[in-house]
Formats: sequence, C-alpha cells, structure tokens
Amino acid sequence: MLSFRFALESDIDLYFNWVNDALVRKNSLNTKKINLDDHVAWFTEKVKDPNVFMYLFLNEQQVSVGQVIIERKENWASVGQSVAKEHRGKRYSSEMLSKGTDDYLTKFPNDTIVSVVKSNNISSIKMSINSGFNVVNPNQDCDKMLVLKGSRQDDQGYIMKFKRFFKLGCRDQKP
Repeated sequence: MLSFRFALESDIDLYFNWVNDALVRKNSLNTKKINLDDHVAWFTEKVKDPNVFMYLFLNEQQVSVGQVIIERKENWASVGQSVAKEHRGKRYSSEMLSKGTDDYLTKFPNDTIVSVVKSNNISSIKMSINSGFNVVNPNQDCDKMLVLKGSRQDDQGYIMKFKRFFKLGCRDQKP
C-alpha cells in the first residue's frame, strides 16, 4: 500500500533523475533529454504553483517510488506520471495514478483530467483503464490516444474539443 506527500523543493534532484530515465523519455510526448537548468527553472516554478499538485509516492518503507503531477488549467487538468526504474514491475503505477487523480478530483469534482498517451505504450493505456480513465477510440489507428477521468470523461463534445486541442486525428481501422 502506497502513501503520498506533496513534493518539496528538496526533491528537485529526485525528479530530475526520474524525468531523464530512458524509459520515461521514450514514452513521453517530448522524448528529448531534459537539461538541468531547464529542470531547475521548471521544478522551482511548479513546486510553488497552487495549481500544480506534485504527488510523491512512498512505499511501506517510506522509500520514494514514483510521482504523479496534475496541473489544473481552467475546468480541466493535465496529468503525468513516472515510476522509479528500481520499482517498476511492482504494480505501483495504477495505484499511484488512482490515488493521485482521486485525491485531485475530491478537491475539484467538476474538473476532468485529460492526457495523451502514445498508442504503442500499452502499459500506460492499461494503467489508465485500471485507474478509471476513459480511453477514447481504442480501436482506431492512432499514434496517440486521448484519456480522460472526471466529470466530463464521457461527454462527446468535450472529447472532440480535446481531440482538436491536441490535434489528434485517427483513421478508422479496416475490418
């Protein structure tokens, strides 16, 4: 059973190591390595921002195992997550995503959490489903999948708005 706390400024190096992990970069929409100066500027801003929720997850031994970051926009939020390399395969990802997003939606029940996942990232798609997200059009030929959780996760007009926002065009698969 995992617990969480919110990130502190002293967690900056931990987050830097996690963001530059090879698998994290491979599965990110931005696959380029993050340089230290950019990370310091980003982290310092985000850790103080009241609209950013940086959940840091701990195992039973109080060891940091991963993070979920939710950034509130207007009536929606973006989400990102990573599990430390040495803690992968322990089934932490779904628990972290569920606990982080459920905590956020308790605070903002009218919001919807929106994310984009690469279609070839099967583990992230399964994790999204296991954490209560609606995976939009899973049977279409898309490079990226839209996933939503919250008050409007099944609202077709809302879904179309975010497909346009993220420029997600898909081709129907042939039977």
